[in-house]
Amino acid sequence: MFVDETELKVRAGRGGDGHVSFHREKYVDKGGPDGGDGGRGGDVVLVASHHLDGLGHLRYTKEIKAKNGGKGGTSNCHGANADDVIIEVPVGTLVYELVEEGEPQAEEPPEPEGDEIHAPPEAFTAEGASGEDIELKPRPRSARLLVDMNEHGMRYVAAYGGQGGLGNKHFATATNQRPTRFKPGKPGQARHLRFELKLIADAGLVGLPNAGKSTFLSRCTKARPKIGAYPFTTLVPYLGVVQLDEEHSFLLADIPGLIEGASQGKGLGHKFLRHVERTRVLIHLIDCSENEPDQLKIDHDVIVRELSAFSVELALKPRLLVANKADVPGTAEKAQELGRLLGQKVQVISGVTGAGLKELLWEVYRQVQSQRVKPEGEEPHSAQPRLR
Repeated sequence: MFVDETELKVRAGRGGDGHVSFHREKYVDKGGPDGGDGGRGGDVVLVASHHLDGLGHLRYTKEIKAKNGGKGGTSNCHGANADDVIIEVPVGTLVYELVEEGEPQAEEPPEPEGDEIHAPPEAFTAEGASGEDIELKPRPRSARLLVDMNEHGMRYVAAYGGQGGLGNKHFATATNQRPTRFKPGKPGQARHLRFELKLIADAGLVGLPNAGKSTFLSRCTKARPKIGAYPFTTLVPYLGVVQLDEEHSFLLADIPGLIEGASQGKGLGHKFLRHVERTRVLIHLIDCSENEPDQLKIDHDVIVRELSAFSVELALKPRLLVANKADVPGTAEKAQELGRLLGQKVQVISGVTGAGLKELLWEVYRQVQSQRVKPEGEEPHSAQPRLR
């Protein structure tokens, strides 16, 4: 099942507590402090991968936690740093932090007297003692977009692990050679995330149900969407690579057919329109085999209105108007009349026989390349650090 949105709680690991202990050896009754520091808690890290095509692997996961850092030990032993937890997401995933009033968020530990804590008298042993778990307290958070994972290998730390605490060796002074103080580890960051996938393609297919988009995609690429003679055959987005020759190619996306009201959530369109938001060029397919030109113009206008209502940027994208099913008699004549009514060029193709496809695909490629040229003065893209 294709999953393009899901929610997930992430919690980084808590830092390990510092240790309270004193040096012990033969003939030394009262050695100095040697409590080690705690280790750092593990981070929760998101990594974009082009090996994934959806968020289905996270669908049934409610929470992911990183491990806590190890506690400090005797003889100045440092607690172990916890490993990071890596979560792979598809390239094109938007990551949001959700607004949830009262959702628990880790609070800073109490820090009396310079942020250290006194160990109880019974802790003055070689084994030592560590701080108690820090309580969680509700704290409101704001909703915001955290990151757009739009490059393979892109790395984003969704939750940082807590710092390890300090052992009692750090609190020795000239007047207190046997301190009983330590610093507990800090809690890891906790977040409630929402993942929303927007497919990244060069060109996108749009049109009413049964316009022939799936046949078009399967003819041009190795993608194999379900094809049938009934509405909404395509229930999920499909991606395919159009390989024009050894050196020229582009990525093509097919989304479920749009109907009037799609931009407000009617039918299947609203859920999937975002998948063509990132495209550079739209291919608007129209089935000219049945209806007359006047009705075809009405069908054309439905798609244009829905694109405009969903996103101004989407409506302003270059859009090639294509009359499909040229293998049906009368299609070419209807397409010519439709072009006259609209005042724009209508290219005629057949997804079944392949007629006109080669010329159309090269035109799409040229349009895609022209959109890849950055406007003068545009700042270069700054990506997050990549995994090493």
